Amino acid sequence: MMPTVSPVLRPSYLPPVELHRPNDLGELFACVAAGACPLAGGTDLVVWASQRGEPRQLAWTGGIDEWHIVDISGQQVRIGAAVPLSRIARSGELRSLISAVIEGASVVGSVQLRNQATLVGNVCTASPGGDTLPGLYVHDAMVDVVNAAGSRRSIKISEFICAPGKTNLAPGELVAGVTVRGLGPLEGSAFCRFTQRNALDLALASVAARVRFESDEQTVAQASIALGAVGPTVLDAGQAAALLVGRTLEPTQLRECANLAAECCQPITDHRASADYRRQLVRALTEEIVLAAAKQVTAGCASVEAS
Repeated sequence: MMPTVSPVLRPSYLPPVELHRPNDLGELFACVAAGACPLAGGTDLVVWASQRGEPRQLAWTGGIDEWHIVDISGQQVRIGAAVPLSRIARSGELRSLISAVIEGASVVGSVQLRNQATLVGNVCTASPGGDTLPGLYVHDAMVDVVNAAGSRRSIKISEFICAPGKTNLAPGELVAGVTVRGLGPLEGSAFCRFTQRNALDLALASVAARVRFESDEQTVAQASIALGAVGPTVLDAGQAAALLVGRTLEPTQLRECANLAAECCQPITDHRASADYRRQLVRALTEEIVLAAAKQVTAGCASVEAS
């Protein structure tokens, strides 16, 4: 007698699928039009398939040469849809430009997973706890979209991700890459998450911050803070960041900022942590990460003076 399978806890397996390997955008869009699902890293594929019983066709995006390109032009960094997280995490040049994004990419899953998973895949999954997302928010990321006719448009990441697991990608469109604004003079950014384990775990809360100083290297000229895993999407803690502008990063100011960030979040209570515990995490992480972003600036200034 066969055991009864719960409709909630379905077994994790991949049903028979047909895999296409297009070599250019035209072939890729033809596969998608025929019903294939675009496949980048595929690290969530088995879970997705076991829950939904699909897809029956996959179109691998790794054959699109232009999607493997990382292009740096001044402060603008464009990362193609097929670039794996491990390549991003290892780049010293990118770390100096988009620190918060690199720190998020460096802790996703495991080494093996990062060798497969892509930054664009993390964006399109649209998980509230996606490790790269808070960094992308504070770095003003734009999601680059293309359709079969070759028309392109760019969407702010905060407008692209609209709900857990949902994006504003229109039918017939694919994400070709992400363009990120890098750090300028007297700017620093940082990211941190809190997990119950060091790897292969989901964040209970995460925070990214970006800070730019005035020429005196002490007064904050601009700041942004993004909160992950404590709302339906990544949350912009703009009100908390605004408290820092025009002021120095004294303990009192940091505490006020952290308290307001904790009030901004919308955490849930589940089997991993209570809502109140997550708020406390946001409060602690915000102080830590704002200071970490600021230290990048002071460390950079010190190295310039030493040279």
